[in-house]
Amino acid sequence: MANTCLYQLINSSDDSCQYAKDNCNDQTIFPFTHYYFCQLDQNWVILILIAPFLFFILFNFLARTVDDYLSPAVTFIAEYFKMSQTFAGVTLIAFANGVPDFLCAVLASQDDDGILIAVGSIFGSGLFMTTIIVGAVILLSGIVKAEKVPFMRDILFNGVAIVLLMIFAFIGQINHYMAIGFCSLYIIYIVVVLVNENSIKKKQRQDEINSQEERKEQEEKQLLAQKEQGDEGNQAIQNADDELKKELAESIPESFKKPFGEMSFVSKLKYVYITSLEFVRKITIPASNQEKYDKKYAAIHQIVCPIAMIALLGSFSMEIYDIKVWIILEVIGLFLFIYQIIFEIPIIILSMECVVCSIIWCKQVIQVLIDFILLIQTITGVSYSYLGMTFLAFGNSTCDFLVNTKLASIGYGLMAMTGCFSGTIFNMLCGFGGALVRLTAIEKYPGIVSFDLFRDPKSDSQTDIIITRMNNSIAYCVIIFSLMNIIMTCIVVITKKFKLTKNLAYYYFFIYSVFFIFITTLTVALSSIVSYLSEQ
Repeated sequence: MANTCLYQLINSSDDSCQYAKDNCNDQTIFPFTHYYFCQLDQNWVILILIAPFLFFILFNFLARTVDDYLSPAVTFIAEYFKMSQTFAGVTLIAFANGVPDFLCAVLASQDDDGILIAVGSIFGSGLFMTTIIVGAVILLSGIVKAEKVPFMRDILFNGVAIVLLMIFAFIGQINHYMAIGFCSLYIIYIVVVLVNENSIKKKQRQDEINSQEERKEQEEKQLLAQKEQGDEGNQAIQNADDELKKELAESIPESFKKPFGEMSFVSKLKYVYITSLEFVRKITIPASNQEKYDKKYAAIHQIVCPIAMIALLGSFSMEIYDIKVWIILEVIGLFLFIYQIIFEIPIIILSMECVVCSIIWCKQVIQVLIDFILLIQTITGVSYSYLGMTFLAFGNSTCDFLVNTKLASIGYGLMAMTGCFSGTIFNMLCGFGGALVRLTAIEKYPGIVSFDLFRDPKSDSQTDIIITRMNNSIAYCVIIFSLMNIIMTCIVVITKKFKLTKNLAYYYFFIYSVFFIFITTLTVALSSIVSYLSEQ
C-alpha cells in the first residue's frame, strides 16, 4: 500500500490541514503532524526552535529515569534474590540499561516502515557503542587488557546475530518461528556466560588444589587471594557505584548550592526544570531501594501511581468484567495505603513497583520521540533507518556514553568496554528480536512479515520503488558496517594479543566517521532523487 502521508501530497492538496488529519494517523500519543500543518501552519522556524528543546527534555527525562530509578531497582532485586553478578548482569541489569533501545525497537515496529526505524536505532546505537564509546573508554583508560574468553564470546554472538539478520534479509521475510528463534539466541548467550563462569571457578579451584602439593605457605596465600577474588565481581560493581555517586555529587553545579534568590536567571531556569521533573518522578515512581525509602511517600505512591500509570497509558476505558481497571487498581491501592500507614510494605515490593512504573514512563517518552521522528520523516522524506540511527540512536546512547566514560576515568575501563559489547547483544537479540516476535504475533498464521532489503517492491509507482530502495539501502548499509566492525575488531584485538591501545581508539573514531559521512551522503542523494521524482 502506497504511503499517502508525504509532504508533496500534503502540500499540493487544497486543504493541507485536513489532508494531514485524514492521511497521517500513525502517531500514537501526540499528533505532531496534525499540529505542524494545522496549528503551526508549516512554520518551520518554530519547529527548528522547538525540536532541540523537545529532544533534550525527553532524552534527559529518559536517562534520569533509567539511572535514578530503574537501574537501582533491578540491582536491588538482583541482590535481594542473591543472584550471581554474572547472571544478574546478563538478565536484569542488561534489561535495565537496554530499556530505551528495547522499547524503541518494540514500539517502532508497528509495520514494515517501523521495522526500518528499529533497524536504524538498534544497529546505529550498537555501532556507536562499539566504536565511539569503546574508543573513548580506551583513550581514558590508556591500555585495556581484554579477557580472552568473555571478549571472544561477545564478539561471536554479535557476529552471529548480525549474520542471521542478513540471512533473513536475503530470504525476504520473517515468520513467527524465525523471530522466536532469533530472540531465543539470548537464552543460549546466558547459558554460555554461566558455563564460562562455572568453568573459570572450577579451574581456579583446581589450581588451588594443585598448589597445595607444592608449598603450604603458598597455598594459604592463594586461599586468601581466592576468597578475595570470589567477592571481586560484586565488590567491583559496588566500588564503581560508590565512585560514580561521588563523581556525580561533586559534579553538581556550584550555582545550585546557592539560595534560589542569588542564582542567575539561567541557573533558576535549570533549577526549576530539574526539580519539577524530579518532583513528577518522585510522586509517580516508588523508591528503588532501601536508601531512597520514605514511609510517607511509599504510602502516597499506592494511591497516586495506579491512576498516574493508567493516565499515561490512556487506559481509562479498559474493563475487567464490566468494571473499570483504574477503579480496581485504586481500591487495591487504598488497601496498600492503609497497610503502609499501619505496618510497612516490604521494600522488595516497592522496588518491583518502581520497575513497572519506570518502564511505563520510558515507554511513553520513547513513543513521543517516535511520533516526532515520524513528523521529521514526513517533512524531509529522509529514510526511516537514517532517522533511527541518528536521532534515536544518539539519544539512547547518551546515557551509555556518560556512564561508561565515567567508569573508564575512575579505573574501570574493562568493565565499561565489556558493557558496550554485551549491551549490543541484548539490544539486538532482545530488542530487535522482541520487536520481530511482536510484529509476527499480530499477523495471521504463520505470522509472516516482510523483511526484504535486497529486492524491489511490487509497485507500479517509480517513486514508491525509489523510496523503498532508499530505506532499504540505509538499513543494510548500517548492518554491513556493523558486521565489518565486528570482524575488524576481532582481527585487530587478536593480533594485538587482547591489548586495546589508543591506536585502536583512533581506528574506531575513523571507522565511525567514514560510516556517518557515507550514510549521510547516501541519504541526501537518495532524498534528492525522491523529491525530484515526486515533483514530476
